[in-house]
Amino acid sequence: MCRLAQRTSGGKRFFVMRWQYGTGLFTRSGHQIELRGVLPKHEGEAKEMGVLLGKQARLPVRLIMIRVSEKVAEQRRKRIRERAQDHSTKPSEELLYLAGWTIVVSNVPRARLSLPEALVLLRLRWQIERLFRLWKEHGQIDEWRTKKPWRILCELYAKLAAMVIQQWLIHEGCWHDPWRSLVQAAAVVRREANRIMVALYEGEVEQVLHSIVRGMRSGCRIQRRRSHPSTAQLLLEGLDWELYLT
Repeated sequence: MCRLAQRTSGGKRFFVMRWQYGTGLFTRSGHQIELRGVLPKHEGEAKEMGVLLGKQARLPVRLIMIRVSEKVAEQRRKRIRERAQDHSTKPSEELLYLAGWTIVVSNVPRARLSLPEALVLLRLRWQIERLFRLWKEHGQIDEWRTKKPWRILCELYAKLAAMVIQQWLIHEGCWHDPWRSLVQAAAVVRREANRIMVALYEGEVEQVLHSIVRGMRSGCRIQRRRSHPSTAQLLLEGLDWELYLT
């Protein structure tokens, strides 16, 4: 908590993050806040207040609270119970109750970051997780077809090398364009993998790689969605924050 309050050489260090269950919240006068008493009551309702974060640090932050739909709340509770079961524990009733709200803390002033913008930034924190998911689900780096340790290690290294090449091609082809799908771009690389192997033998690697990059730039486009807007839509089109309460 203290590290969050530190200043960098360029000035104040800003953050936007989900409130961690159990972290103390206090009023400016030092009284502990009971969340049940200040949470918004109706679905889609948002509430914001200034608080002090942490029992020791007492870091001044904005506390942002939004009531989510019962469907979203139940999805969260399901994940909480599954995680608790994996660790042979039982989640507290308070934690399950608070799953009905998105609770965010930030030290960015309102003039520099509105409530909808804070929620979009919060969602962007998971982009690196989406990249790892792409490697695992489509690259299958955590799967192998043998029980021999050295063959498993060989297969793992080969898949990791393939993912590095795939990521490099995606970076060259469409990483700069928020309207391009990484999943679709990765599919292009996998589809053209045999061409790359042949090109390595025939000495035409540069031409083949340019062709793959052009294929990414001409396709792999993310379609606009109304019910589940993409990150590009949230960033560039300023959609209502009620659409991305997940």
